Order: sequence, then C-alpha cells, then structure tokens
Amino acid sequence: MPPKKRELEQGGSSGGTPPSSQAPALKKRCRSFDLEIRGCRHLQELAAAVKVSLEAALEAAVARIPEEVAKAFTSFLSRAPSLCRTLVDQNQPPRYKLTFTNGLGSEIFTKKVICDTNGKPLKICVIANGQDETDPRILCAKIRVVVLDGDFNRHNQECWTQEEFNNSTVRPRDKVGAVLTGDLELSLTNGEAYLHSATFIDNSKFVRSGKFRLGVMVIDNLGERVQEGVTEPFTVKERRGEGYRKHDIPSLNDDVWRLKNISKDGAFHAALRGSGILFVKDFLRLYYKDEQGLRNILIKATELAWTTIVEHAKKCDPGRELYSFLVEGNSVLLFFNSVYQIVGAKFGDYYLPFNDLEKAPKELVIQWSKVAYENIPYKGPDYEMDDDGKLRPINQGMSMLEHKFTDLMQDRNVC
Repeated sequence: MPPKKRELEQGGSSGGTPPSSQAPALKKRCRSFDLEIRGCRHLQELAAAVKVSLEAALEAAVARIPEEVAKAFTSFLSRAPSLCRTLVDQNQPPRYKLTFTNGLGSEIFTKKVICDTNGKPLKICVIANGQDETDPRILCAKIRVVVLDGDFNRHNQECWTQEEFNNSTVRPRDKVGAVLTGDLELSLTNGEAYLHSATFIDNSKFVRSGKFRLGVMVIDNLGERVQEGVTEPFTVKERRGEGYRKHDIPSLNDDVWRLKNISKDGAFHAALRGSGILFVKDFLRLYYKDEQGLRNILIKATELAWTTIVEHAKKCDPGRELYSFLVEGNSVLLFFNSVYQIVGAKFGDYYLPFNDLEKAPKELVIQWSKVAYENIPYKGPDYEMDDDGKLRPINQGMSMLEHKFTDLMQDRNVC
C-alpha cells in the first residue's frame, strides 16, 4: 500500500500542471494582498490626521465661546432699555410718536396732489410723550409715508404694535401698480416735514373698508420704536368723478346738487330746479323765508334725508354782508344775512344778536321778520359785520335807512 501512495503522488505530479505554471497566479495574489495592506495603512493614517484636525478645531471653537458670549451680551445690554420697556408693558406708548398736524378731507381723487382741507401740504411732526428733552437723532430721522386700510385702529386706541401697523399696509393690485406715488420718503428737519407731491393712483374701493388712511413711520434704526402716525379714514375716488363731488363745506354759489342726498339730475334736483332753486344760496333763502314751502318741494325726502340736506347747506359761510329792515312804528331795525337769516336787531342805539334776545323780544323779532320777508327790497346789502361783531354801513357813512331811523328816534324823543 505505501508504495502505491508514493506512486499516486508522483503520478499526480507527472500527470498535472507543472509547478512552474502556478507561479504567475501566486505572484498576482500576493501583489493584490500587498495593495490591500497598504490601503488599510493609508486609511489608518488618514483617520489619524482627521482626528488631529478635529481636535484642533474643537479646541479653537471652545476657546472662542467666551468671546462670542461676551459680544452677544454686550449687544443685548445696548438694546436692554427698549427691550425692557417692551417686556414690562407692551401697551405702554413709546417715548416718541409721529403725527399729522393737519387733516385731509373725507374725499380725495386720484391723480391729484394730496393736500389738507385748506389746500396746504400735509405737515408731519414728532411728539415726545412726557420727555423734557428730545433725542436729536429723532428730530432729523428719515420717515416713510404709506397707505393703510381705513379699518386700521378703528377703535381709536392710543397705541398699537408695529406688527399691527405693518399688517394693515395696503398692497397694490395686480396690473394697477403702486397705490400712492411721489416723494414718500422724507427727512425730518427739527422734528417736522411736509408732504408736497404725493398722489393716489388707485381708488379705495378694493380694500375691505372702502377707505384708506395715510400712515407715516420712521425708517432709521434709532434703537427704539417711534410710534407711527395715522390720519383719519377717507375715500379715494377716480378723478373722472370729481365733477360730481359733494363739497364738505358748500359755498353759496355751488349748484344745489352739491348738497348731500341731492343727486345731479335726480328727483330732488329736478324738483328744486322746477321751483327756481338752482344754487345753495337759493335753497337757504327759501329755507329761512319759508321752511315749510321748501319742505313741500322735497316732500318725497325722508326726515333723515331732509335733515342731512339742511344741515349740510347750513355749513355755508354767509359772509359779512347784511340787509336791514326798519319796523315801522316800533323803532326797531332788523338785520338779515345774505341768505335772509335773522341775525340781530337794533333797539334804539343798542344792537343785540338774535341768539342773545330774551324769549319775549325774540318772539317779536320773529314776527317782524315775517313782515320783512314780504317787504324788504333786497336790492343790495347796506351793512356789514366787522371782526368785532359791530355793524358798519357799507358806504362808510350813515345809510339813508339809518338816517331815517335816527330822525324817527329824535322826533320821538322831542315828543
């Protein structure tokens, strides 16, 4: 048996692949194994280098932490007064606030320069709430005028948050462009600024309230908040509708349809026009001469509409010119303004305004005024009222009527 084993081993050697043919494969395996070992060593070296770098970075970061904390703490301290005021009482008003010192009308038209009710530029100023001295930075701060929804601060609160103000800013509509244009960023000078060239491009119909407000805010970083200023709400209409505008304070020569509740070419306008009442002056003259007659002309108007029309008409300034009427046999001179409203009476040398008369003489004056309405010529005013409330003949001398009145009084004294 043993000899056979050796034979098999020898036969295996002689019958298989020669040893020299296995050498290249073995070398290839060794080379691959060597590369793997080198790769592992390289990864170990790389990991060690990364560890060293991370340790150095962490040490540097830890070293910088006190410095960063110190900077953050210093920044906090610089803002601490305003932050503390906010945290203590958010409803407490800021130390300073902006305000519009003159008001706008209730209606504004697009493409017209914004101005106050007297045609002057809007004035903006800064007010200090209980401060003895005003921070000089605020007196020359930069401000911006914006458009707000008319519902903003509808409860008339004394203060609001900046977020509430910003959330009420009106955004422009698509394809329309800016709501307000012009020089909207201004600089305060001694705490004051004027808005000269702002113009509305869009009307106020598209907002929830149908009205706008103007707001003004500080855009400089002053380290504390300055409360924004706002106007009263107003309506912005297209300029083409200006021809139908109702004036807040009508004039005597305005067309009668300028009065509230009277539409141009509407039923009330037609009724008044048919009775010869074309202007506000005509309306008021008939009202004071014959109120019931005027009411009959506007018989279809409700009591509320009638009251609104009359109250609007009474806002007119009648002027200083007066008409006089001598009550025969009573030596009393009555005075009426340009719309025939009784304004006073002269008893002898004493003039008394109508509202200062006692009940009994007032009733007499009312009765005499009815006679005057039927007989006074109204050719032209013969008196005027000066700034001190004193009567003065328009011709700078005694009018013929006053001469007649004086002569009558002298004759009565002689008798």
